Amino acid sequence: MRKASKEHAYDHVKRVFHYEDDKKGWIKLGILQRIGSCWRNSRNHLFHKVYDEELTFEQNIKRKPARIEANHWKKFLQYRRSVEKNTVNRSKQQYTHTGSSKMMARKRHEEGRPIGRGEGWTMSHKKKNGKYMNEEARLVGEAIELIESQDPSSKEFSQNDSLAQVLGKEHPGRVCGLGIGTCPSRCFRNIPEQSDYGVQIEEYQMEIVKLKVEAAELKAEAAELKTAAAEEKAKRQRMETEVVEEKAKIQTMGNLLTYVIQQQGGNLPPEIVADLDSLRSAPTSSHAR
Repeated sequence: MRKASKEHAYDHVKRVFHYEDDKKGWIKLGILQRIGSCWRNSRNHLFHKVYDEELTFEQNIKRKPARIEANHWKKFLQYRRSVEKNTVNRSKQQYTHTGSSKMMARKRHEEGRPIGRGEGWTMSHKKKNGKYMNEEARLVGEAIELIESQDPSSKEFSQNDSLAQVLGKEHPGRVCGLGIGTCPSRCFRNIPEQSDYGVQIEEYQMEIVKLKVEAAELKAEAAELKTAAAEEKAKRQRMETEVVEEKAKIQTMGNLLTYVIQQQGGNLPPEIVADLDSLRSAPTSSHAR
């Protein structure tokens, strides 16, 4: 019963029965609870009194009591049929859980750490005292705990985690342990199965070895280029040293020749002076090589 409807009924009661309510509102609360209980019991009594299970839904609609609108009666029957159907479905459940509509994200937030499907399943099928709801839930929970103790990787969310190993393959359109609105194609789209991990690890290892070999080859080539560059630099330095030494020799020879001629009281002929100048400025034979 909606809150507005309860308040409306309470106003009618207050007009008929005069009383002084206390400050905490306990009397009003009690009256509202009685109104809700009477409303619920009257609906239940009306349904079982008028509704005939042997008749069809359309035939039961025609059995509408007086003073009830046809549209309201139809909606009431639809609601009661859905309630009966949900009751039957709940009776078929093997594992009664205590998690209500709490999602895995909320559980992780409350725990403050990552929670796998297996651990989430066991948490939502235990009572406050730590015991499982029934024998079937206990068997499944103990199997999950055993698998996770033997294989810690089964705690991680995947198509082959501890919960999947115990309960089997997922049904199309839903994922066990994740609530309403999830499907395998969306949840496991980018998560490989546990059986594929070994193959992927081998592929990664082969790729790493290949990259290491290529890196070693590049390192060797870089060392060879560095050695060749060092040799070329040393050769160039030797050639430059030889050029400087030959220029110094030519300069010394020219100075000696000039000195000898001057001691004899003469000067060098212009053509010899020109030849000496050209020798000083021209590159040596070793430099030309």
